[in-house]
Amino acid sequence: MTDQPATVLSVGECMVEFFRRDDGLWRQGFAGDTLNVAWALRALLQPADWRIGYMTRIGRDGFSEAMLAFLREAGIASDFIIREADRRPGLYTIETDASGERRFSYWRGESAARRLAADPQALADAFSAARMIYLSGITLAILPPADRDNLFVALGRQGDRNFTVAFDPNARPALWESREAMQDATMRAAALADIALPTFADEALVFGDADPQATCDRYAAAGCAEVVVKDGTNPTRWMAGVETGRSPVAPAASVIDTTGAGDSFNGGYLAARMLGADARAAIAAGQAVSAVTVGVRGALAPKQALSEAMRHQSPAN
Repeated sequence: MTDQPATVLSVGECMVEFFRRDDGLWRQGFAGDTLNVAWALRALLQPADWRIGYMTRIGRDGFSEAMLAFLREAGIASDFIIREADRRPGLYTIETDASGERRFSYWRGESAARRLAADPQALADAFSAARMIYLSGITLAILPPADRDNLFVALGRQGDRNFTVAFDPNARPALWESREAMQDATMRAAALADIALPTFADEALVFGDADPQATCDRYAAAGCAEVVVKDGTNPTRWMAGVETGRSPVAPAASVIDTTGAGDSFNGGYLAARMLGADARAAIAAGQAVSAVTVGVRGALAPKQALSEAMRHQSPAN
């Protein structure tokens, strides 16, 4: 490592989260797919070596002030968060059934995060300091088309930049104007990404993939050197360079709420890779971290629990 910690920058929308507790009351927190990954990375990587940052836009209201304080207390750098006087964060609620499956309701139409890529210079400045950029299909979906183009330009192309791009397509059709627009933006991002972390159920719905191998092959053909296809409790299909494999998923000890499970997997996988693990070991680390997350309410499991799960996997080679 250098004297300065390397920066991993997660780009997207942090939202106000309300989830129903067992006693029927609601608890308020903050979450969002890219924020969930930043949370896991902060839990799993040493601050002396890795700086975890978050890039978004928020308002100047009470929720925005609390969100900023939450990020700072969590050890997530907020240097790249821009404030908007006339907008506020999005909000969502989670209710779960007896098996831990989720039902969401969203209020995000005028979210300040929809403007996160409006300023090309702000994107360039933020990305210039990064070792890795993480983004998702939801990041793309909330942006106006012109701002989405700004983001693609700022990401640059493999071989012409100093950072790695990790991308989870995280398809949410309700956020897009059309299936075709979602497909086009997803594959444009894939062509710029080094690492793709899709979920098979999403890919089957959006692209009609017959099986996880078809998903893996499509992202590899787009130019991703590393592809990990999550498939719930089914084996994880992966490809890293010339190596390929299928990694079984050990059952979680308890499944209370599956919110953030895939995001936690991504955080565990990426952290393990950055610490020197090979793809197979990194998948095991991601699965262990995800298993912790599904055992708690909400998207964010305690950082200490995530760290312990990672440590037990001994990801470094």
